[in-house]
Amino acid sequence: MAEDRMGEFRERTVSVVIPVYNSEDTVGRCIGSVAGQDYRALEIIVVDDGSEDRSGEVCDEWGRKDGRVKVIHQENRGRSAARWAGVEAASSEWVAFVDSDDRLPRSAISDLYAAAVPEVDIVLGNGRLLGKHYKERIPMDEFRHLAVRAEGTIGVPWGSLFRRAALTPYVWDIPREICMGEDYIFWLRVVFGTGKPVNVVYGNVYEKGADTTSSRFVWDTEYASAIDGLRKAAVPREMHDVYLPDMIADRLENLMALALYTPKARWKRSRFYLELKEDMARSGFRLPPGAGLYLSLPCRRMRKMYAWLSDAKRKVGIC
Repeated sequence: MAEDRMGEFRERTVSVVIPVYNSEDTVGRCIGSVAGQDYRALEIIVVDDGSEDRSGEVCDEWGRKDGRVKVIHQENRGRSAARWAGVEAASSEWVAFVDSDDRLPRSAISDLYAAAVPEVDIVLGNGRLLGKHYKERIPMDEFRHLAVRAEGTIGVPWGSLFRRAALTPYVWDIPREICMGEDYIFWLRVVFGTGKPVNVVYGNVYEKGADTTSSRFVWDTEYASAIDGLRKAAVPREMHDVYLPDMIADRLENLMALALYTPKARWKRSRFYLELKEDMARSGFRLPPGAGLYLSLPCRRMRKMYAWLSDAKRKVGIC
């Protein structure tokens, strides 16, 4: 099968961009998993974003032993800027992203590239996480609703394939202080910049490492408002009413995270909450019972316990 794929894809290449920052313990395995793909016609662009450990040395070692690996060293400018530097250096029509603490299964790129046909600008991987939306091709007007709600792996750039022409400077122009949720804004800007349908690959094309950013991040009301402002700016104003229920659903997820760390008296007075409440009333959006119970709990300790129990149930398949 791999040989057949190589014959089919010999004339074209894919660029894989790996942003790197202080990941000396994992970046070698990450690059190795990309270099070991059964799809060999790869360009591997590793962007060392001002690492302070041995990450840059590990990257340079790979650059010396594999001619497909190009290493860029730059001052620390953040993950989005590192990805953009990789895209600027890419020479291929299609681009994939891999985080430096993650890995690719051996056939990941060939599986994704098999769906990279002229009719699409995006190939979404790990599509099984979309749940009931089991289609090999999703029209963009439908896919945008999924993107605004950040369903499945929509909301992270890894595990998918993008036509390079769709990755304009605008999609990367995100304030550096936005370090949680910037991938979600990236997706919104991409999907509202193309009208082509999205092809979906349902097999496993990505192996995620330890999740560190989301586990450490602490939401506050100002940050939630900043994300909401970027969300609203990414969705064309004339389409706001169409996507308002989806925007409310994702804002509600943000509120749930906010309520873990912020006293109720504070978040209930915040501009983020008041605007969300107003939009819910205007659209007739009904608060899910579980969310209503969670938000009604009187203290953060109880909300944290509720969130922990809910997550434990999901992991064992109770709900």
